[in-house]
Amino acid sequence: MELLAGARIALTPRPVERRIAALEAAMLGHCPGRVRLERLLQLPAALADMRAVGYGLAVDALLRPGAVSELYHLPIPLQSSAEFHDIFPDVLDAGTAYVSLLAGKKAWLGLAVDDFFANGGEKLWVVRIPESAGQAGFLPAANTQLHDIATLQGLACVLVIPALGVVSFPDLERLQVPPRLPDIPRVRLENNDPQFLPCTQNTDDDHRERRYSNELIDMPPPWQLPQVLRGMLQFISSHRPDLQCLFTLPLSYSGELDSPVLDPAALQALAGYQENRDAAQALRYVQFLFPYLRGPRFALHSPVGLIAGQQAAAARRDGPWRSMAAKPLNTDALPYPRLSIAQTLVLRDKPGISVINYRHSFSGGAQLSLDDERLVVPALPVADYPFDRQRYDGFRSAEVMRFLGFLCRQLQALGEQLIFNLDYRDPRPRLLLEQFFRRLYSQGALRGASAEQAFSISESIPQEGAMLFEIMLAPAFPIDKLFLTFANLNGEWRSEVVDG
Repeated sequence: MELLAGARIALTPRPVERRIAALEAAMLGHCPGRVRLERLLQLPAALADMRAVGYGLAVDALLRPGAVSELYHLPIPLQSSAEFHDIFPDVLDAGTAYVSLLAGKKAWLGLAVDDFFANGGEKLWVVRIPESAGQAGFLPAANTQLHDIATLQGLACVLVIPALGVVSFPDLERLQVPPRLPDIPRVRLENNDPQFLPCTQNTDDDHRERRYSNELIDMPPPWQLPQVLRGMLQFISSHRPDLQCLFTLPLSYSGELDSPVLDPAALQALAGYQENRDAAQALRYVQFLFPYLRGPRFALHSPVGLIAGQQAAAARRDGPWRSMAAKPLNTDALPYPRLSIAQTLVLRDKPGISVINYRHSFSGGAQLSLDDERLVVPALPVADYPFDRQRYDGFRSAEVMRFLGFLCRQLQALGEQLIFNLDYRDPRPRLLLEQFFRRLYSQGALRGASAEQAFSISESIPQEGAMLFEIMLAPAFPIDKLFLTFANLNGEWRSEVVDG
């Protein structure tokens, strides 16, 4: 909100009414500072969306005269970052309870929301988590019942949103940064020649090799990665198998490299999951990211907002089955710690991590982009591929998982529309399904020389009054076409690869 004419005029930016989002996302995080409930109540479309997903009683409580709420564990749908900062005006400046040397004392949710909309995101559900709850506040409670809104907390709050496709946890990642993890040591310059300086001039180089003990506040240690994944995936795999989580892997310090690196314990944990067939099944719901971001506006930050925004933009532009890898990310940040090409290739192949790179574009400038959208395991159900999955590495792609989730949501919505409108002997449901999959085939979502090779629909009547459709399909591989461009600029050959 911008105040004009001596604060007599308040200008609140409000986006035009948007169409249905191609890919809805959710973020859970901390919002320190003020909460302006009255600004949320001025968004009737947001309140209507909250009622539609089952939070009608909570909305009624907010509308009562004199109501006061901190908006904890309540999903709020937003169409722009301006709406978010209008409701939580201090989120970028206020300090948080958890402080670390590397991540600082500012919440990451506000920056992630800005990144999401700056990179093409359309609709974002934001859930405010109380800082006092720590990591546990982001995860469902033990007594969670999805049909009882009063029992929902953390991740469970967004599991009841039917159209949701992607969920991320910026401030859970911040809590996973060890509090005393040191930064990359600064290069010390040689001392300048002695000279007389005014007494008022500051000669401190703002760099010390050691910190005083009173500057290092005791903070709770991070959780182990298996503990975090267990809390995230047990509900998703059983209640919302169409969802995809974005999560940045934690950091540790390497004395050999004298730099923060990807935590080796996290890599060992992922390798252990891969060797266990049953445990590996759940990992297809998580797209792991690395590294973090660093820029002029923050010391350390999560990349989940950039990736989720670009995924939503790609879903709107090309369809949810297309990858956003190699697309330029709209940010002024750089990867931290930066990885070499060799390190990127290793992490992409094993265990299967989506790595953010900083490279020079064809025009000569520099841009941030995702190397590849990778999964640790294939996106297919474990029964559809053998344990030796070398043949199925093409399906270790996050866009394939998003496409399967998109299909689940679309077919669920179609079934809910037909169940009360048609007789089970009516041929129209099969015709609608064939029309739906033929349209996907024509748009490039399915592969095959013909539509008959791309999908198959078989119908049966298991009992009187029931109708069963068994659908088999062949999702398209991530890359359809590659355009290679070679150019000679001043005697120097340059090349650029663009995904068709």
